[in-house]
Amino acid sequence: MNRTYYLIIVIAALGAAYLLVPGNETEQTQAQTLEEGIRLAREQNKLIFLYINSDNCSYCRLLERQFTESEEFQEIIDQHFVWVTLKFEENLTLANRFGLRGSPALIVMDQNGEGLIGIPGYPPRGVLDVIAMLEEALK
Repeated sequence: MNRTYYLIIVIAALGAAYLLVPGNETEQTQAQTLEEGIRLAREQNKLIFLYINSDNCSYCRLLERQFTESEEFQEIIDQHFVWVTLKFEENLTLANRFGLRGSPALIVMDQNGEGLIGIPGYPPRGVLDVIAMLEEALK
């Protein structure tokens, strides 16, 4: 009985975290498809932050929690990027294009959809490595 209760709490917390990523801004900073992300990036003169995840990926859930907890990450994303989240299993052509074997994967793209810099897999220092990648892409 205690395990069931714990599982319900964890699922509810993950659901809430998913709704919070990447944050609510007046300017749309999140897109449902890569094509929409490219369009928004061009309109807003921003780069694209492509996050590839899977439903059964524990490292993805860990990163997502870190994304919501990091104000620095949120500020960088909101100011300079359009966020696109895609499922690995549903985007194998894109995964093959970047040589990905699984999720998570984090890729910064330009306004033409070309990859600039990325991290395949879970970064050793978590969101700190993601922030460093984003800052490097902005140089």
